[in-house]
Amino acid sequence: MDMDIAIRDGLTEARTLARRHWQALLAYVGLGVVLPFLLLSSEPIFDLRTLVAIAADPWTYRVSGSITGPLYLLGIVSLIVSGALLAAWNALLADIREGYISEIMYGLVAGAAYLAVNMILYFGVGIILSLPILLLAAFQPVQNYGIALVILRYIVSALLGSWIYARFCLVGPVMAASGRLEPVSAFAESWRRTRTAWSRLLWLYLAIYVLSGLLTLALLAPHLFILFNSPPGSFAETAMSVGWLLFWAAYFLMLLLVPAGLYRASEGRAAVEVFA
Repeated sequence: MDMDIAIRDGLTEARTLARRHWQALLAYVGLGVVLPFLLLSSEPIFDLRTLVAIAADPWTYRVSGSITGPLYLLGIVSLIVSGALLAAWNALLADIREGYISEIMYGLVAGAAYLAVNMILYFGVGIILSLPILLLAAFQPVQNYGIALVILRYIVSALLGSWIYARFCLVGPVMAASGRLEPVSAFAESWRRTRTAWSRLLWLYLAIYVLSGLLTLALLAPHLFILFNSPPGSFAETAMSVGWLLFWAAYFLMLLLVPAGLYRASEGRAAVEVFA
């Protein structure tokens, strides 16, 4: 019998998990959002004022300074976020909780493997998406196609990215629920569990993608206005930083709870076939 995932059941399970484990969620938001936010804030190149200055005068910043430090920091932050996600999924989905220290240790080890495989996957997708543009540029200047090519690329990226999320959204929960350290079998299991539900999951993640983009623009527009019309360190700029922190906390909880709820929704009906 084919397995299936009801989106409504998944979202209901997500709300149930949030109510039941709200203390653990707060702790892992601190680890996976607040700590990375503070770490990135300590590096000047990640300040929005600096990014705007680089965009305005890229040559000046291209020939000075080193990118090694920022890349190293990004790597650490990525590992912390992945570890926090795996630790939180373990807290939410494991049959018996073993405490924060055990969960964090598990998360850091499993999160590193989870991060590595995801980077390989999305790096490959990025190359595939870039190939048509590179081939097109080899024969005619890309400028001839203007904004249409950019829009087309974003549409294809959104659809392809949402489809990948739809098929592999259960990888983290599958790993964490059973305490696995390797993600390859979890990718295969997520692919099987989402076989009949991928079209509904595609629209769910596409809606999340669009909503997240709109919210990002809604925060970015006033932040840029403040940057150009107020001195550094003003109250308005600090308020925008708090706004970004709350946005990333909500996004982290979405990345965490939606797959966890979908996993719980798939578990009862899919358990027999998954291991067949």
